[in-house]
Amino acid sequence: MTAAPVLIIIVAVFLWLLRYRFRDNFLRAYGLFFLILLIYATNKEFYGISTAMSDGAFSPLSLVRWGLLLIFVWYAWQIKKPASFKTDTGLITMVMLLLCDMMLSSVYADSFSYTFMRAASFALLTFAVMRGTGFYFFGSLNCIHFFRFYYYTAWIVIVPMMVMLLTGIGYGVTIIMGQYAGIFGNQNMYGTFSALITPYVLFHWRTVAQKRWEKWMDLGLLASIFAGLWYSGSRNGLTSCLLAVTVYFFVVNLQSRIKILAAGACLVAVFAVSPTLNSDLIKFIRKGTDKAVQVTDFSSQVAEEKRYEMWIGVWPMFWKQKLTGYGFASSHLLVFPFTKDEEAGRALHNSYLEIFGDLGLPGFLLLLSILYSVGTKALVLIRQRSEYLERNINAVFISIFVAGSANAFFESWMFSVGNLTSLMYWGTIAGVVARWAWRPAEVRAPQPAIGMKPELRYPAVRTQP
Repeated sequence: MTAAPVLIIIVAVFLWLLRYRFRDNFLRAYGLFFLILLIYATNKEFYGISTAMSDGAFSPLSLVRWGLLLIFVWYAWQIKKPASFKTDTGLITMVMLLLCDMMLSSVYADSFSYTFMRAASFALLTFAVMRGTGFYFFGSLNCIHFFRFYYYTAWIVIVPMMVMLLTGIGYGVTIIMGQYAGIFGNQNMYGTFSALITPYVLFHWRTVAQKRWEKWMDLGLLASIFAGLWYSGSRNGLTSCLLAVTVYFFVVNLQSRIKILAAGACLVAVFAVSPTLNSDLIKFIRKGTDKAVQVTDFSSQVAEEKRYEMWIGVWPMFWKQKLTGYGFASSHLLVFPFTKDEEAGRALHNSYLEIFGDLGLPGFLLLLSILYSVGTKALVLIRQRSEYLERNINAVFISIFVAGSANAFFESWMFSVGNLTSLMYWGTIAGVVARWAWRPAEVRAPQPAIGMKPELRYPAVRTQP
């Protein structure tokens, strides 16, 4: 028995939203590409999608994904560069060098066609993100409409599955090895998705929700996200989500920074005082190794982790090819001999180590340079004395950038165009650059929403704290 109706309803709701709630063609193109990646991220066979439908370069779903990526690129090409947009030539140069390195690596990779197609698809996504979302986020109202799309997504994807789980109905809910994964194919994907979508809910709660019942609804949505993270057992996801919340409030204002420090201290105190909660937290963090005789301290805990076992195994081979790597998207194939878990062995579970194995030191250093450049722009935005709404918009982008960068240390999604979280992460990096390029302190006139009808340009949001 499959749970196909669940996925059908989710897809239908998304299509209805894109048709009747979002009139901007660029956002529709983005939403459709997001939707096909969401379908790929689900527990496909459980929802009636056979491997023949999704696996392989020429499977029906793969062709749809390529088609929607090209549509996304096309609408990104149509967006005109805002007149006052400040271009960072150095950042663009580093991105282009990294893309060229990916393409050239296909020459010496074991499979030219596989590596070249992966590199080409990432180059297309990079163009769509840099030109499309980069220019699109230049307007504050465009950011608000984009955030609304993800706010709706949180309600569609997270809440129904949590209701099914908590009520005991369980229909359509993915449970893997006793761990909750919602509609997704594994709990790690659920954790990363939850972490990257939480800032959008925080934005709605702080700036869009006007009435008391709306704010309580948003708090309930946040509670659903954290409850799902707890049931999923996704340590990386929960840590990334907490990091996203912390960074969000640190960006907003000094008062919130004090509040979150106080709240964090209280939370730590509660877990320290309560033996039951303390015990539950230890079990969650150690995830089964608390019962292992050989695990007695932190170092032995690390040694028991499957990720650590894989990293130690492949590192000597990666270092041998430190100048060139094994070719883009190829190094993860060396993981299999170092793990007995075939499911876990499909990825290295570390995006930074993976790009080092793919492209060697040149690619790795280029990536770090790009992230450093984006990080410096985020610091400029944090120090900026901007309006309440602008601070919250900046907080969304910066918190996702920080949380995603940290999460990628334990997951291999950063350079996979077919991975949903890759799109969510790189899009918000473009948001950091776009808000830096806008410089609210210098541009006083309100920016128009690109491609929006006049009646849809001015949603009700809070502009004062």
